Amino acid sequence: MKQIEMKACLALASCLSMGSVGAVDNNDLKNTVILTGLLTNTFAIHNRAHFKPCDTVWQFGYMDGQDREMNTKTVRVSNLRCDMDTTDLLPQGLHFSVLPVALASVWTTQQGPFAHRNEEIAFVPVGRFSWHQGAVVLDASFGVGPALIAKTQFGYKRKSTLFQFSDEMGVGISDAKQRMRLGFTYRHISNIDIKLPNNGMNFTGLDFTYSFE
Repeated sequence: MKQIEMKACLALASCLSMGSVGAVDNNDLKNTVILTGLLTNTFAIHNRAHFKPCDTVWQFGYMDGQDREMNTKTVRVSNLRCDMDTTDLLPQGLHFSVLPVALASVWTTQQGPFAHRNEEIAFVPVGRFSWHQGAVVLDASFGVGPALIAKTQFGYKRKSTLFQFSDEMGVGISDAKQRMRLGFTYRHISNIDIKLPNNGMNFTGLDFTYSFE
């Protein structure tokens, strides 16, 4: 068991180290984050009868992310955690929760002919699969939700709508009580080609969350 736990922690650490590599701009990855967010939401809705009463758990998080051209500073807030009874749904030891997350971001860049700053607000129901391993909890999170941006032209990017979709997926590690969590997250922001042009944003970065129960 300790060997499994060590290998899992090392695998997660290698993912977290990617946060310093920089931006990701890959169509397969974009499609993956969109698909996993939709599948996770579908799983939660289809099995909604298995949810336990939601608990009031205030969580405050911060993410420092990087796109190929822009940097983002994101504050995340959630006040609920809705745990699902997964006894007959998932393999033993695997848990599932939904956290409704509100976030606000500031994007900055020193490049391009357009504005060098933009702002975003979003609401993303995040589905989280967690695996308790001794003194730590490993998790994988997926979510998709609506977003609004302040400007349609910034840096080298051009968008046709202020309304966007915020898709995200990530991995994380937290203590056994899940009070503190360190994660690595990939976010894709676009309008899914409702109207063109639609230059998507692809932020990767480390995030830290603290929970108050």
